[in-house]
Amino acid sequence: MTTKPYQPNSERWQSFSRDMQLRHIAAELTRATGAGARGQTALEQEALERSLILVDASLADPQWTDKKTLHRLRDALAALYARHLDPALSRYIAEVLLTTTA
Repeated sequence: MTTKPYQPNSERWQSFSRDMQLRHIAAELTRATGAGARGQTALEQEALERSLILVDASLADPQWTDKKTLHRLRDALAALYARHLDPALSRYIAEVLLTTTA
């Protein structure tokens, strides 16, 4: 059985505030951090993939007029995904996102 890749509902995603979108991205990073700490690399990669997909969904959202922060975030997440870097980095990025929304 093949599963479909994760794809958020665009209309629903765009109904969320920017802060809520960042919180959802941070939640996926928190999941990735937890999975990485437990040595569950497949789950870690899946959560990082979902976080990248959510950033892409935010980049497509017209409410984000200044997309520089999102592009930087996407670059950092892609580095995590491609290089399997320390889970502490994903935890740090999630904390920064949550601080930004507070």
